[in-house]
Formats: sequence, C-alpha cells, structure tokens
Amino acid sequence: VRTSSDTTLLNSLDVEVRQGDLLDLASLAEAFLGIDTIFCAVNIKLDGKTISKYQEQIMSLHRQGTLNLIQASKASGVGRLIYFSSVAAIGYKKGVNIYNESSPENPKDAYGIAKLTAENILKDASGDLDITILRPPGVFGERGLGALTKVILFVEKGIVPIIGSGKNKQSLTYVGNVINQAVFLAKHQDAIGKTYIVTDKCAYSVNELVGAVSSARGKRIFKIHIPFWFVMISLPVLNFLGKIFLKKEFISKESIVAIATGRVFDGSKIQKELGYKQEYDLSEAVARTIDWYRRVNV
Repeated sequence: VRTSSDTTLLNSLDVEVRQGDLLDLASLAEAFLGIDTIFCAVNIKLDGKTISKYQEQIMSLHRQGTLNLIQASKASGVGRLIYFSSVAAIGYKKGVNIYNESSPENPKDAYGIAKLTAENILKDASGDLDITILRPPGVFGERGLGALTKVILFVEKGIVPIIGSGKNKQSLTYVGNVINQAVFLAKHQDAIGKTYIVTDKCAYSVNELVGAVSSARGKRIFKIHIPFWFVMISLPVLNFLGKIFLKKEFISKESIVAIATGRVFDGSKIQKELGYKQEYDLSEAVARTIDWYRRVNV
C-alpha cells in the first residue's frame, strides 16, 4: 500500500501491511522482500483532475510503474506475477458485440490505452518472470458497488431508467469470482505467459441485473425505458449542465454506447483450458453485495 492508503480494513485482517509506491523504485525493494507471488492492481481516478493531468498520470503509472514492478520483482526474487488489466485494453469496435482474448485491441479511453501499454511491457518481460495478465470487465461486490452502483441507487428510489429495451447483454463480474480466478491462475503452471478475460460465466441483460437487485432488496420498482436516440440527442445539453453545476461532464458518449448496446466479453477460456469452476452465480453475488450495502447504510 502507499503511505496515503486507508489500511483500516487491512489492519483488521491477519495480514502484514507493507508500504511502497510503483513510481518509487527504491520503495519496492523492502516491500517485495521474501515475496514469491505478486498480485498487482493499480489505477488513478479522474476525480479533481484535468483531463490532460489525468492522462499524464495514468500513463506514467502504467508505463513507468510497470517497468519498476518488473525490475523490483526480478531484483527481489519474485517468481510469479498476476497483473490486473481490464477489458478496456480491448476496447470495442462498431458492429462487434462479442470479444475474447484474440480480439484486436482498440482501446477507446486513457484508461484502456494505459492498461494496454502495461500489458505490452509485461509481455516483453515474460521470459524473465512468470506472468499472467487478467482482464476483468465491470466489477461489483462488497466494499465497492462498482458496476452495480447506479442500478442499486435507482432501485432504492423505486424508479429505474433504462436506455432502450434493457435486453442487451453486458459482461460483469462479482469480485469474489475475480479473486477466486486470480488465485486459481496463480497456482496453475499452464496459465504462465497467457492473458485471460476473467468474468462471470455468462453475460447479463440490464433487465436481469435490475431484477436481481430489486429482488435482493425486496423492492417493487417501476422501469422507464428511454429511447437510445433520445439520450444521444440530449447528451450535449446534459453535459453542458453538468459542466456548469458539477464542473464535469454528466456522461460520455462512449459510456452511453457501452450501456445501451450488447457488449459481451467471453471468459470461457479459463474454463475450457484449465477447468476453472465459478463459485458465485448472479443471485448469490448480488445478495452478498446488497447484504453488505444494507449493513453499511443502516
């Protein structure tokens, strides 16, 4: 963790907390001492930054930070590296609805470009370290609603706006499934040098997600279906108002397209090649997430 990290949760667990920063190579020497496997998950949030500053920082973290990660790992005798990238490194292409590990990379934002940069650096170093790259889609779960945030908040209000029919499929994954897959891959020799999409075994429609959340909360809801074309022509006005009142865009065109269209990331490779079995289905994953949400919002 960094010196600025909130370690309240970690301090309550049976773990040893070490400080380090990927952009400070010297700090990694002590942090990596005696470690055989590293799970690396890093990111920078846009909050409070200009777009140009955000782009500069996220690229620095993923380019120089990854180079430092590799150098420190080799110097400290780390043998195994599990790196959390993202399906954002794949991006999307108009007219294509299903993607897998062989799909051409076409990242659409600074986050995806930075993750792909880190992946390419790691692949160049694969002869010196046993590296596996993980590409999760939107993640949800305890201690971070993530991809379900807006669904849960709207269900709480009883009215859920849905762009289009809501039948379009989206790939999401429960954090418990991602962690299980990461640990599984770390122990599997056949995963070395490979990249895996780590997601729940099936994609979910927006209607399914709304139904699962409303059922877990015991809420009766009213769904409002908004035509895709109407949202697109309204977007400039929404973003104009957002810049005035919120000092940022309300939502990007790319986000609307991602929400309203079908975009499935096929994560079956880990099952077919290595025999991985998913532990949590959608109903149990949402129930666990909602239970945590209820406890912290009483």
